[in-house]
Amino acid sequence: MKLVCVILSDADANRVVEAVVQAGYPGPTRINTVGGFLRRGNVTLLLGFEDTQVNGALELVRSVVEARPVVQGARRATIFVLDTARVVRF
Repeated sequence: MKLVCVILSDADANRVVEAVVQAGYPGPTRINTVGGFLRRGNVTLLLGFEDTQVNGALELVRSVVEARPVVQGARRATIFVLDTARVVRF
């Protein structure tokens, strides 16, 4: 199991969430965050995936964020993929 943390602009967040859910993945947890040099608002999405689902999910996120024009050289998303020892859902 992997925990995927996706940090992206607020403008892309809703489209990524919709695409992830439509693709049949579990819905993410959305956290509004602030960071970077200019302290601009962004969103952190927390998603849990089986190991075999990670690459497909990353490609889905990439396709959504690359569909929107952005200033050259600007980052569209930063993604961390972390090993998860245990997942508990109530």
